[in-house]
Amino acid sequence: MGLIDNMPWLESPARQLQSRLQRAQPPQAQLIYGPPGVGKRHFALWSAAQLLRMDWEPDADIEPDALPGVPHPDFFSVSMEEDSKVLKIQQMRDVIARLELTSHRGGHKVAIICPADRLQPQAANCLLKTIEEPPGSATILLVCDSPTRVPATILSRCERVRLVPPEWSAGLAWLRRTHPEDSGAEVALGFASRAPLAARSLLRTDFGKEAARLAAELEKIVQREIPPGTVARRWAKLDTGLCMRWLYWQVAALVREAMNISEPAAKAHLKIQHTRLNMRACCEYLDQLNEVNRLRDRPLNAELQWAELLLWWYGGAGYTR
Repeated sequence: MGLIDNMPWLESPARQLQSRLQRAQPPQAQLIYGPPGVGKRHFALWSAAQLLRMDWEPDADIEPDALPGVPHPDFFSVSMEEDSKVLKIQQMRDVIARLELTSHRGGHKVAIICPADRLQPQAANCLLKTIEEPPGSATILLVCDSPTRVPATILSRCERVRLVPPEWSAGLAWLRRTHPEDSGAEVALGFASRAPLAARSLLRTDFGKEAARLAAELEKIVQREIPPGTVARRWAKLDTGLCMRWLYWQVAALVREAMNISEPAAKAHLKIQHTRLNMRACCEYLDQLNEVNRLRDRPLNAELQWAELLLWWYGGAGYTR
């Protein structure tokens, strides 16, 4: 089974590219974007192979970060160096120099730059002229989660290819085909905002059992059966980003339910007895979660942070009892 057959939500943008290639009108520069876990890197590699006229596809079962590059001498890839949080100007100079060389096989040349929203200003300026006028028969594919953080000068010169997750039922069916014996598929897909590959990654790390335990502990705090500090000690040893996203997801789901917004992906997994939800308290708490998440790379006491965040639930979780 080919990649597009395996990931049918990519069919529409794949057809558009194939149609252009049939008309001998390959793109010069494209920005491939979409939420994490929707298959952007898989699609970028598939697109590169199509542009290079190769009978090769990335393996749909491999995690995006572990995917190998296209096995072709005219394919180039740029990603962040180890221990770096940005794409540097020298990396852009190196890939531009390679694109300016004569094609090894007398055909197309393709470069993938990911993540494009981490370009240093100098690196973006260096890339600008090449995107406007790619050397010879070359295509530059930029990949990122959101175009809002891509420099405007780059953004205005790229064709945009937006990848979106499948509908809930289609995504859940796909996930259950890949993990038929896992009962946590719905929870994982909801937590991943319907992004199938992100949900699959969660299931591969036994997310369903951990999510059930997080929910059970939080409910005990709400019912005041255990103090927040007891749970904070355990949560401080877990993946901070994962727990923070899960907590945010629960509060957002409670808000949606209180507003009668029906969305399977946003379904809350907590059972709280209440009479009325305090929307202002919930919004302030979401802001607090965002601020803590923004500072999570700093050397702060994780246990104290969690104790403070969990105290909100001990106090009523935004509800009037």
